[in-house]
Parts: sequence; C-alpha cells; structure tokens
Amino acid sequence: MNLSFDMAGRYLLISALLFSLVVPQAVLAGSDSTANTEISCTYPGRIVEAGETVKFDLKIKNNIGTYQKKLHIDTFKGEEDWKFSFYAGENEIDRVAMGEGDEITITFEIDTAGDTAVDTYPVRVRIDDGRLWLYINIDKSHDGESGILKVTVVDEQGEKIKGALINVANERRGNIVKSVATTSDGEVRTEVGQGDYILYVESEGYRSAEKDDVSIKCGYTTEVGTIMLEKKNYGLTIDVKSPLVTSSIGNKPIYEIDLSNVGKSDDVFGLDVEGLPSGWYGRYKLAADSTESVSKLFIESGDEKTVFLEIIPPYSVEKGDYSFNATVTSSDGVYSEPLDAKITGSSNMVVFSEKYRYDITKGEAADIPVTISNRGNGEALTNVRVEVSAPEGWNVRASPSTVPSIQPGEKATVYLKVTPPANIAASDYKISVKVISDQEEETDEIRVVISESSLVGIMGLLLLVGACGGVYYFFRKHERR
Repeated sequence: MNLSFDMAGRYLLISALLFSLVVPQAVLAGSDSTANTEISCTYPGRIVEAGETVKFDLKIKNNIGTYQKKLHIDTFKGEEDWKFSFYAGENEIDRVAMGEGDEITITFEIDTAGDTAVDTYPVRVRIDDGRLWLYINIDKSHDGESGILKVTVVDEQGEKIKGALINVANERRGNIVKSVATTSDGEVRTEVGQGDYILYVESEGYRSAEKDDVSIKCGYTTEVGTIMLEKKNYGLTIDVKSPLVTSSIGNKPIYEIDLSNVGKSDDVFGLDVEGLPSGWYGRYKLAADSTESVSKLFIESGDEKTVFLEIIPPYSVEKGDYSFNATVTSSDGVYSEPLDAKITGSSNMVVFSEKYRYDITKGEAADIPVTISNRGNGEALTNVRVEVSAPEGWNVRASPSTVPSIQPGEKATVYLKVTPPANIAASDYKISVKVISDQEEETDEIRVVISESSLVGIMGLLLLVGACGGVYYFFRKHERR
C-alpha cells in the first residue's frame, strides 16, 4: 500500500510539471504580472469649473487575444448627474476590438454638473483587466445659480415668430416646468433649473415642433439654436395691446387688437364677443373714433390688420371686474382671447358759495360758507380739505378742517372764518379757495369788500358840518365890515 501511494504521488508531480510545460503561456497571462490590456493617460488630472466638459485621451494596448473588450466606468466617487462617454473620433463607442499587440487612442469624455462642490473627484475606467484612475479637480462651483436657455423660433422663410409658446418639460418625468413666449425678435432667453429637458414649441397657425436632449447647467447658457415651425394652410395670431382696460361708469372700454393671417392662404375672419354680462354690447370698428362697426374682415396671407373692440355697458352698471372673450372665426376654427374690464365709479367735484361778494366792515370778521358737492356716479370724494390763499395779514380758518368723505349725490359745507387785519384800507380783495380730495381738486375765488364803520362816517359828517359852519361864520363877519 505504501509503495502504491508513493508511486501515485510521483505520478501526480510529474504530470503537473509536464502540464506547466505544455500549456501555452497565454492561458496563464491573467495571473502573470503582464495584464491582457494596458490603459495609460499622459495627463490623468484636470482642473476645471463645475459644469465644464473634461476630455481625457486614453491609450489602450492589447497584449492578449482579439476578442471584443467592453469599456466600463469601474469606480466613481462623485456626483450622480455627471455624464460619461467614450468616443472614437466623433462616434460614441462602448467597446473595442483589437489584435494582439495593437495600440489605439480613444477619448473619455466627462460632462460635469454645474452645482458640483469644490473638491477632487476620482474616476476609474476599466477595459478587460486594465484599470486607470483619473482625477477631476473642481476649483469653482455654480451651486445656487440658474441656467440660461436661449432659443430662436422662425417660420419656413426664416422670419422670426413672435409669441410662439415654448413649454420646457422635464425629460425624465415629462412634466412642464416652465412656459415662455418668444419676443418680437422670435427669441427666448430665460432662466431654467439644472436638468435635461424636452422643448415643445407651438404657435397659432403653425404646426408644433419639439426639441429633445436639451441639457441645462447651473451658471451656463445653453444655446439651442433655431427651431423652425411649418405654417398651416389657415392660421391666425391675435395680439391685444392691453387685455385689461379700466373705465369709469358712463364710459366705454376700448381694446386695440392686431389680427395677423399667418396661414398660407387668404381668409375671411368673423368677429364676435362671447361671455358679455347681461345688458352689455360689443362691436368691432376699424378706427377707435369710428361710428361704423364691422363683423367680418378679409386678410391676405402674411398681412396684418388692426381692429378696435368697443364694449358698451348699460347705464345701470355697477363698479367691479368683468371678464369676456374676443372671438375670431377662421377657416380652421375659432380663436378666443380673454379680456377684462374694470369698471370704476366717477366723481365730479363742484365747489361754490352762496354768493361771490361779501361785504365786511373794517375791524369785523365774516363767516363765508363754501359748499362742496359730489355730482359723480359710484365713487365718493375722500379726505376732502380746504386750502385758502388770502392777502398778507389776513386770518382764515376752515371749519371743519377735513371732511372724511362725500358720497355721490351728497354735499358738505365748510365755513371760512375770515378776519382782515385791523389797519386794512377799505377796498376790494380776493381770496382763493382750493378744495382737495384723493380723487380731484377744484379752485374758486371769492370777492371780499372792506368798508369803513358807521361811527367813522358820523365823525366825518360832524367834521364836515363844523367846517361848513366856520366858513359861514367868517363869511357873515367879513360881510358886515
């Protein structure tokens, strides 16, 4: 038994030695110090701002075999929203096939996020059993900043489209995060949070379009470029200069509306108003001061015409906010534009006194009543006060000094206590009365005539009689002589 065991052990040892000599070295290369694939990079560390794209040139050497080898991001210690890609020239790749001894260079591209914190972020790439650490050093972050989306919308002729609506939708969730319209130059420049988006673009009279794979980064401007919309056969755009008009009771709100035929064909457009309150009436005119109304309008393709919508409320209308729609019917359907009217009350201040001439005896004072009337409709006069301008030395006091409010159809009386100076000369004088409220102000003038007192007149008469008597006495005395 012992002899057999020794013989078996010797046989196994000899077999192992022969196996190591016969089996090719290629099979055992994985356990050798030489890897199947070698990866190297001349500059494995880069310093950039957050949001920049980093490119590494990777040199790959294939030592063993000719089978396909997949490219991997083996380890990454950084942000989740970074993006990694491998390129051969302009083509994105995910694996390589190389002959034994071949060497190639590929580009490893890392798209960093704009809100990445300042730090060093290592990433390890792997091809077969070859591995290489690369390092991205972020020296400036744009965390907290918004990204800027810039896009231009044009038609088939390259003309800029005003008012095209751009809906910015989250690429993953599909929800719209922002809607913005193009300006008169067909452009949009707006702030959007960091992320990947799809743009849905639409405009009246045009077929809608979309643009996907739009990436926005914190602190950077993403220029999407130009998006073209194709015209429909029939189409219309409505531009209301002011969709909210404020008008007082008794007046008529007027809306200026531009109608543009953006379709490929000429068309006749029907004009109407929907949703008016009971008793209201609306009519379209070609001029704001015109007395003629229009109900249909012919507009050639590419042309624009302006109409004025006049709204006529009933005389009994009350103050408040009212909403309705301007509607335009074309060959492809009905277009509707919401409008609002704010009806306010009107005030009409009238200031008058019982008479415009007051006689005052020198040394006395006078009470002059001033009546303030609100002849408006629906709006009170509030914080009514009187200011008086009088000659120097005069004393004028108003009682009451302030009237809190005067309702429409009501009036209030303020009394002016007018005291001229004691040494004033008898003559005509004017005082100016200004009545001021929160809504409006009015000015009036009152004439004050100052006359001498009756005692002064009697004294003057006595002096005159005395003077006449003296003259008579001297005349008689000299006549006897």
